[in-house]
Amino acid sequence: MSAFYLNKFKVILAFMAVMLFLPLSALAEMDLPIAQVTRLKNSATLTWSGVVQDIDLNTKFQATDIIETGPDARLEITFEDGTTLTLGENARITLNEYVYDPINANNRLAISLRHGAFLFISGLMGKQPNRDMSVSTPLATIGIRGTTFWGGSLGNPLDVLLLDGKVIVESPTGSVMLDKKGKGTNIPVAGEKPTPAKFWSNEKRQRALSTVAF
Repeated sequence: MSAFYLNKFKVILAFMAVMLFLPLSALAEMDLPIAQVTRLKNSATLTWSGVVQDIDLNTKFQATDIIETGPDARLEITFEDGTTLTLGENARITLNEYVYDPINANNRLAISLRHGAFLFISGLMGKQPNRDMSVSTPLATIGIRGTTFWGGSLGNPLDVLLLDGKVIVESPTGSVMLDKKGKGTNIPVAGEKPTPAKFWSNEKRQRALSTVAF
């Protein structure tokens, strides 16, 4: 074997060794897909590095992607750990960060919502002992504790309904914990703390879920 091909072979072996022993958390940060479309109704777009493209059933997402839905649209995306996020019409989110490693700690999921309604169902990451999962909005940050919940607007700037598990809704002036299925809170005015948790009527729950139903 010539010296040229021998050196090339050594480089390939070295690269394979690095990839083999690199932690999954590090691989997750190398612009690999973190989620994909699992259901789509009507139009939605993806913005990546300033380029806008239409979303279809083959679309995959990376961290920092911006996702927007159109009028009467619905979009469901599923992350690598099985977490699902369903968006209603005229929604806009940014996939800020996602690191999932079932073996090591420091699992992270961070999503920012600019506007619109959504339904969040946590997957395997929500069952990990060490994880940092949140959805931030212009009015509050929702800390996720392994759960299913809805967020959007039902006449208030922000309404949040717990469907399973536990979440903490925190604004700059206060916070409230939702830990019972069917309880919700809202922020009636920007800058105010969330209202005390209380059970929503069946009619109000159905109104919320209709905003993300296919």
